[in-house]
Amino acid sequence: MEKRRSSVSEAATMYACCGLFDLCTDRDLMSLSFEGQQPFLDWLGWQASNQCIERKSFISWVRPEECAEAYLADPCADPIQGEFGTCDFLLEDFGRLRATSPVRDITFNDVQYCAAQPRYRLDGSLIEDVREWDVRVATEILIQSLQRLVVTGNAATGGQFDGLLRLHRTNYVDPTGRPCHMMDSIVIDWNQNDMGGGAGITWNGAAVGAGFDLVDVLLAAWRQVKRRISWSSALASRAWSPGNTVLVMPGFLAHCLLDHYTCWSVCPDSTILTYEGRQFRETLNGGLFGFGQISLDGDTIPVIAYDWGLIDGPTRGTIMMLTNELGGMRLINGQYLDMRAPGASGYPGARQKFEYLDGGRLLTWSESDETCIHQRVEMRPRILSWAPWAQIRIEDVRCGGPGPVISPDPCDTSFFPETSFSAAECAEDEEEEEPLQ
Repeated sequence: MEKRRSSVSEAATMYACCGLFDLCTDRDLMSLSFEGQQPFLDWLGWQASNQCIERKSFISWVRPEECAEAYLADPCADPIQGEFGTCDFLLEDFGRLRATSPVRDITFNDVQYCAAQPRYRLDGSLIEDVREWDVRVATEILIQSLQRLVVTGNAATGGQFDGLLRLHRTNYVDPTGRPCHMMDSIVIDWNQNDMGGGAGITWNGAAVGAGFDLVDVLLAAWRQVKRRISWSSALASRAWSPGNTVLVMPGFLAHCLLDHYTCWSVCPDSTILTYEGRQFRETLNGGLFGFGQISLDGDTIPVIAYDWGLIDGPTRGTIMMLTNELGGMRLINGQYLDMRAPGASGYPGARQKFEYLDGGRLLTWSESDETCIHQRVEMRPRILSWAPWAQIRIEDVRCGGPGPVISPDPCDTSFFPETSFSAAECAEDEEEEEPLQ
C-alpha cells in the first residue's frame, strides 16, 4: 500500500507570510479571477433533488392500426384499433465535482501578513479568515469544471454527467435499445464554411444546398421546431416568450452572427455595409442578456456568448439554439443533489464534519494531517432535457477576424492571459540575481 503525506503548499495565501496581494513590497501580483454571474448557467435553471433516478415515458405518436381509416359503413361493425409509439428517458445518478484548496499550515492561520491590503466580498464586507478564502478558491475550480461539462460532459466517464452535446443528438435510442427518432435533435454540420454557406453542409446527415446561408438554415430549423411544438398536445397551448429560446455560441461567433444577420436583412450587397446597415447593426446590440439579439419570423431570439466547450478551433465554433421552457413547462433544466442531506444522515460526527453552502448546492469539509490542513468542496450536478427534438445545434461554423479567438477557460489553448500559468512565488524566497559581468 502506498502511503501519501500532505505537504504544505507553496501557493500564495490571502494573509500570512506569502501574501497573494502584496502592497508592502514593490511587486504587484494579479488577483485570482472569481467568475461573476454566468447568464447561461442561470438560464438553464437549477433545482435541488434527492432522486437518484429520473425516468419519463413519452407517447411519441398515436395512429389507427396500420394507418387504416376510422370510417364505418355498418353501425354494428367493430371499430378499428389504435397503436402508438413510446420513448423512455432514463437519467441515472449525478456527476461528482470535487476540488480542494491548497494545503495550509494551520499555525499561520491567524498571522496577518500586511494590514495595508485587506480583502472584501462583493457586498463590501471584509473577508477575515483563510478558510473562507480557500473555500472560494476551491469553488472557483469546481465551477470551471461545471461550465465545461454542461456542454461537453459524458456520463459514460465516471464522475461526469451528459452535457448538451450528448443530450441533443441524432439517432436517439431509449434505455431498452429501441430507436426513438421522433426525439432526434436538429444537428447541422456546417463543414467549416463561413456564415455565407458552401459545400458539404448537412442537416441530420442530409445534404443542404450550397446556396443557403446560416440565417436561412437557422430560420428553417426554427420553423420546424415551432411546427413540432404546435403538434404537441402538451405544448401547443403554452405561450412562448422572448428568452424561452436563446442562441448560445462563443463570443467571436456572436459578433459574426450579428454582422452577417445585418447583411442578410438590409444590405443590397453582402460585401458592403451601408450607413443604413450600420444603423441597423446597432439595433441588434444589447438584448435580454446583453450580448445581442436577432429576429426570426417576428420572434426575438436573444444571444448569450458562452465560450466554455463551444470553441472548435482558431476560427471555428458551435452555435446552439435552445428552448428551455414553454408556458411554465420546463424542457431543459439543471439539477444538483441536495447537499443538506449528509449533515442529517445519522452517521456519528457527520454534522460536525460536513457543512453545506448555497442552500445545499455545495458540500464542504476539512482534511488535515498534523498541522497541514486543506478545505474540500463538492457538487453533484446533472442536466435534464425532455424535448431534445426542440433543440438545434450548428457545429463547425467558421468566422475569422483581425484578432485572435480568446477564451476565459484557463484550460483552453485560447485562454487569453497565457502567462498567468506562472506560479506566484514569495518575494522573500526569490534568489538574488547575480550582476552582469
